Parts: sequence; structure tokens; C-alpha cells
Amino acid sequence: MLIRWTILALLLTASIAVRSSEMIDRIVATVNGHVILQSDWDEELRFECFMSGHTLRDISIDQKKAALERLIDQQILREQMRLMDSKPTAAEQIEKQMDILKADQLRQHAGASWGTALSQYRLTDKIIENHVAAELEQFQLIDSRFRPSIQISATEIEKYYREQLVPKIPASDPVSLTDATPKIREILVQEKMNQLLNSWLETLRSQAQIRITSANSSNNSEGPQGETR
Repeated sequence: MLIRWTILALLLTASIAVRSSEMIDRIVATVNGHVILQSDWDEELRFECFMSGHTLRDISIDQKKAALERLIDQQILREQMRLMDSKPTAAEQIEKQMDILKADQLRQHAGASWGTALSQYRLTDKIIENHVAAELEQFQLIDSRFRPSIQISATEIEKYYREQLVPKIPASDPVSLTDATPKIREILVQEKMNQLLNSWLETLRSQAQIRITSANSSNNSEGPQGETR
């Protein structure tokens, strides 16, 4: 009899643990059948807060919704990377970006260690590396798709120099149009790439099966309400 009650107790405990796990890590969205979990959303929010230096308490409902929308966009882009057989980011590139992030962290928070900063947001080196690798891969996809078709005219560069750059340059330290041209060209290329990316994502979203379910984020603030597209 004791053995039977022990087995029943174990089964009940396991059942409660499973239900608890389902409540904690439930599905918040699906993209073409791919599942986005609550833990994915929470991690994205913690990563964004870490990168911006904000606390989770500072995050608004709209910002949480925007983070979930970015996760959806990221999944859509991952599907495109698979279709285009994109190569993964080289380890050297990831390491270089990690070094930049660590240097920025030390510069902005003198005396605070990298490990301490990560622990405050319940992040690890591996989580940061995964996010960095994903962002680099997405940039590579976007760059290879759009950059070759973008043309920046001399007129556009001169207009940006005159209207955007010159008013911000100290009179004591002038910068010529010739010297500023490479930087201005890249800024304008990036702007056009963003415009093309937004248009492309709109098209991809209209063709995708996206379902957003009702969910709450782990910091006890409401997330997006249910939506089916």
C-alpha cells in the first residue's frame, strides 16, 4: 500500500510539474508552423534591455508587443536564409562583435564586470553569442539581397551633407564634402536598405501563416493579445 501511494504521489507531482511548465513556457505565436515560446519572448526582452541599459520594469506594453513582432520577423528571415542556403556567421565575426560589446559595457559601466552585467538580466555568454550570430546572419542576408541594387547619386550625397551634416559640424572643425562622402554614402545605403527590408517583410508577412496567441510576459506585465493572420 505504501508503495502504491508513493507511486501515486510521484505521478501527481510529475503532472503538476508538467502543467506548471506548460503555464510558464507556453506558445505565444506560430509562424508557418514554427513555434515561438514565452521563454523566447522573455529572453528577447532581457537581451534588448541589456543592450539598451534599461530594466524590465521600464518596458511598456507597446515595447513588449514590438519585441514579439521582431521575433516573428526574425523567424520569417530565418526561413528565407534556409531557402537561400545562407552560410552561418564565422566564429571570428561573432568573437569580434562580442569583444566590441564587452568594451562598450566596460566603458558605459566602469567597475562593473561583464559577468555581473549578464547576471542582472539572467543572460549568459552563450545567449548573447546566439543573438549576435543571428543578427549578423540577418544583416548578411539583407546586405546581399539589397545592396547590389542600390544606387546613391552625387546629388543625394551633397544634399545630405548640406542639410544633415553641416549644421552639426563645429565651425572650428570643418569636414569637407569629399572627406564626408564615403560615410554619407553608407548612411544613405543603410536607409534605403531599411526601406526595402520593411517592404519585403510586409510582403513576406502577407504570405505567411502567423498566429499570435494570448500571453503574459514573465515580468507580470501583459503581452500581446491574441491575433490570427
